[in-house]
Amino acid sequence: MMNRIRGFVQEIHRRSLWQVLGIFLAASWGVLQVVQAVTDSIGLPDWTPGMAFVLLLLGLPVVLATAFLQAESVAPADVTAPAHHTGASSTATAPEPVAETARSDIPEPAWTETSPPRLPTHLFTWKNAVMGGIGAFALLGFSLIAYFVMWSTGIGPVGNLVAQGVFEEGDAVLLADFSNTTTDASLAEVVTEALRVDLGTAATITLVPEGSVSEILGLMDRDASQPVQGNVADEVAARGGFSAIIEGEVGSAGSGYILTASLRSTDGGEPLATFRRTASNEGEVIAAIDGLSQDIRERVGESLRSIRAGEPLAEVTTSSLPALRLFTEAETVRQSGDELRAIDLLEQALDIDPEFAMAWRDLSVSRRNVGYRDDETRRAATRAYELSSRLTDEERNLAVAYYHQVVTGDIFAEIRAYEILLDAYPDQPSGLNNLANAYSVLTRWEDATALLDRAVTGPGRSGPAHVNRVLYTAFSGDFDAGHSALADLQTYAPEGELWNAWGGFVLGLASWDGPLAEERALALRSVPDGPSWRHAGTRAAALAQGITGQIGAAREGMAGAVLEAERGGDPDGVVEAYVGWALMEALMADSDPRPVLSELFERDAIRAVDPAARSNFVWIPLIASFGFIPEAQALLREWEESASEEQSAGIEQVRQAVAAFELGGADPLAGAQALETLRASLQCDRCWMWEVGSLYEEAGRVDDAIAERERSLEVGQDFWFGLHRLAANLSLGRLYERKGDVEQALEHYTVYAQQMADGGEVPAVIEARERIATLQRGRLTR
Repeated sequence: MMNRIRGFVQEIHRRSLWQVLGIFLAASWGVLQVVQAVTDSIGLPDWTPGMAFVLLLLGLPVVLATAFLQAESVAPADVTAPAHHTGASSTATAPEPVAETARSDIPEPAWTETSPPRLPTHLFTWKNAVMGGIGAFALLGFSLIAYFVMWSTGIGPVGNLVAQGVFEEGDAVLLADFSNTTTDASLAEVVTEALRVDLGTAATITLVPEGSVSEILGLMDRDASQPVQGNVADEVAARGGFSAIIEGEVGSAGSGYILTASLRSTDGGEPLATFRRTASNEGEVIAAIDGLSQDIRERVGESLRSIRAGEPLAEVTTSSLPALRLFTEAETVRQSGDELRAIDLLEQALDIDPEFAMAWRDLSVSRRNVGYRDDETRRAATRAYELSSRLTDEERNLAVAYYHQVVTGDIFAEIRAYEILLDAYPDQPSGLNNLANAYSVLTRWEDATALLDRAVTGPGRSGPAHVNRVLYTAFSGDFDAGHSALADLQTYAPEGELWNAWGGFVLGLASWDGPLAEERALALRSVPDGPSWRHAGTRAAALAQGITGQIGAAREGMAGAVLEAERGGDPDGVVEAYVGWALMEALMADSDPRPVLSELFERDAIRAVDPAARSNFVWIPLIASFGFIPEAQALLREWEESASEEQSAGIEQVRQAVAAFELGGADPLAGAQALETLRASLQCDRCWMWEVGSLYEEAGRVDDAIAERERSLEVGQDFWFGLHRLAANLSLGRLYERKGDVEQALEHYTVYAQQMADGGEVPAVIEARERIATLQRGRLTR
């Protein structure tokens, strides 16, 4: 037996089968590498490399058999019979015959020219082997073509749902909370959260934001922290008008896990598609979630090339399941309002994985929400920005925009980041709302409102989008649209007391609807969100009284707001109360605001607020505009000393504004021109309209002043639009009277006096009424 084996091995060596095997394996490895690369680059199905491997495996014995038999067909000279020569010249002699009986103990040679072939060598030829290989890979190509035809046209079990017409590309899909049958209580939450991140990058579906789900649960009188599963998921989807639901389960399989999911329409019936992935241990769970997400996206109708263009889930979140658990728990407690607990959990997650970029971004947001020192907020936002390559495209642009918002103050970089985000994800809720907010900083109310219109009519809607839509339509001067937006807000969130109170107050103030403004201001005072809204509501009520001329009551209200903010330990609220009071004096009553601001500085109230946390962009220019130049410059220096280098651009803008007001104190015309230059450089055409108009009026440039005042009637430059409208009418009465345009002067004096009908003791109201009487007598005399 050993002799036979040894002989067989010798034959393999003699026929060079080792070389053939080596060449085949090397070529196969190269082919598989090419197939894998092509699969990844152009988006072939996952089974493509596996099928190629099976075809190569099947071809291996064929190649070896062909090499073995083809070596036989070319017989070596030392094993063939000698040639027999004929003719006279032949000198060869025939071998001596050997008796057959004498050689019977010697086996017949195994391989001779006359031995019949043991295998059909005419089939196992190199030509046939090559043609077989070509045919095998032609089969692979045909399988791929058949798959893509069926997938793209919706035929059979592999057909995508968009092509089948049962799903519309971009439809809003509710991701229900996965159920859990394992002994790991938190695993289902982790799977749901990770799947949410990965599906958030999908091109064919729009995942319903968690915030929208929480708001709908609130409208259903359900706890926002309860699992959204089964009938609850059905009701949420029905109320939200969502197209489909993704639901699933995490189960055990020995020491591993089974992840199953299904996609079903909200009108009931059988699932549209089901999916299954396994993980042999905890370390493979994240990869299994990634695979589950890919399966869902592919079946819905997203191309494999698009899916694979994104980063793996572990790279855009974390490869650590414990860190992902902590992050998921932090997200849950944040939704319940416990930001401090969320901060602790996020910090634990970052101790495990310091490069967990999403955790850094959420940590910055939570720190900012609870009033952490601004440098701590900026540090976390900066770290998320530095790690932005480890985020999905959606999260990356959110992190970049947030970085510019809280760190650099570069409004244009913030806007660019949000615009890039919305180009890729047109219904992203945070992008729509936050870009609208950024546009509002540049007084681009129409652009902001257009974004919010998109938000509230599509899957990107949210409570903040509805509220801001009321505000920005009001600031654009379209009060009818503002009331329509308020009605939409009330329909969307009928029990959203805070939202409805704030939106209604701002609209009432801007449109001079005193009863609406006062009613909603009083509602603000009673919201159960703590003392900050009580003193904010008190300020609001004072302003609501002021726009009808009740200046005495308004002054008492502002003084009360200061006291409430002090009792509530809110130094920022104290400053806001004084700022609102000063503006009320200057704009509503046309009186000197400097005593109010002097009291603010005497009490050193601003110094109680961290310089880095102050509303420096608003407070410092406003203080300078009222002539408190040294105080504004001191605040600017304190800000600069506490700020990071990234904030230098914002600081420079405020410095230029303060310099313009300082210049205007000596030369009003030069000050006005300096402000116009600054607002042009900021691309903020409506910024400082009131202040520029005041400087032109002081400089005697009547026509220029009128132009700015007329614009102040049409559109707002900030939150104080209602107050600017009042003051602009009084100012225009004086300006047109100086020009000798009695009709225009009368019109504007009358508007001011009628709106301030309850201001019989206010000097500016008394003056307006006197001017009306005088001008009317003069007109009759003529």
